[in-house]
Amino acid sequence: MSSRTSKLLRTSGFSLGFIFILALVTTSIPWTREQPRAATDIQVSVEDFGRYIEQWSEPEGYFDSDNFISNETSYLHVIGELNKRVQSGGIYLGVGPDQNLSYIAHTRPMLAIITDIRRQNMLEHLWFKALFEMAANRVEYLSLLISREPPRLKPNASFEETLIAIRGASTSEKLFQKNLAAIKSILDKYKLRLSSEDLSKIEYVYRTFWMEGLDLRFSSIGRGNAMMYPSLEEMLLETDREGRFQNYLSSEELFQRLKKLEVENRLIPIVGDFAGSHAFKAVGAFLKANGLQLSTFYTSNVEFYLFDRPGWPRYISNLRALPLADNAIFIRSYFPTYGRPHPQNMRGHRSTSLVSPIAPFLANYDARRIVDYWDVVKP
Repeated sequence: MSSRTSKLLRTSGFSLGFIFILALVTTSIPWTREQPRAATDIQVSVEDFGRYIEQWSEPEGYFDSDNFISNETSYLHVIGELNKRVQSGGIYLGVGPDQNLSYIAHTRPMLAIITDIRRQNMLEHLWFKALFEMAANRVEYLSLLISREPPRLKPNASFEETLIAIRGASTSEKLFQKNLAAIKSILDKYKLRLSSEDLSKIEYVYRTFWMEGLDLRFSSIGRGNAMMYPSLEEMLLETDREGRFQNYLSSEELFQRLKKLEVENRLIPIVGDFAGSHAFKAVGAFLKANGLQLSTFYTSNVEFYLFDRPGWPRYISNLRALPLADNAIFIRSYFPTYGRPHPQNMRGHRSTSLVSPIAPFLANYDARRIVDYWDVVKP
């Protein structure tokens, strides 16, 4: 992406990157350019995991804020649609931080890849991975996430009660340093070639989560308007359109589903630009060589910042480099500041999360029916 385009990527709802999920497997898939074959038993070894991160990533680009957590309060409004339209066992592609974890838990892909223009996003997902390996259950994970002692909970405590208990749990610098050391020890085994700067950024992310706790917001860096964004606790307490908790920590079943994926190395975070020259094409070549197809692509609102700019045709080319299932879908996020209110918006939410098929989008692009950004997101 050009420096001009990169500098335009200032938004309140995304960070450039993406997540893929491949299949649950029993034999390792090497990097190969052999004839396509069906991926019926895929396993991502420790060595594969580190190698894929290195081989698929490209140099990081510019972004103006940290994006510790999502600010798309509507992110769970599409869960009903995902449950209807996405079959388990596909490939998931996504962008950004924690909202992907809920989408992955519900779409049940074989393998996931998260790509982001910021290397810090890749490092944050490696940190998430270590926490999943350390935690036996969601209460332990939540406690580790903000470095608190796991609270004692009554049987069948509600999700709200769980968050209240974790907010009030004790913490200390000693506990933080103990948890940080355990995280670094876990990451060591993946031979990831993490630099001292990378390790410092992981500590920076973790210390921010620890110091801010459940009051952590999307970003306090660069924009100076952190309080306009929802807190981590508010994001966790968001619901679907029927008022049900659906994030990946709202039930033990969803947490364990995602933990299994993480410990089997089937969620792979990389550094990549939607309009970049390498990451999408490298992942696309891998999927094609192994008979795999993309089923779900979470773009957040990245497309808005590429539309009608030099990066837009490069993004379309990268999208075409990915083998797509016939029923592959986008998950998008739309904000009314982009021109007009969206008819699918739910009252009280700035963002509107949308599900739409990928094939008609590409057909409309080829037919030159996409004239403005509204043509991308309209119902």
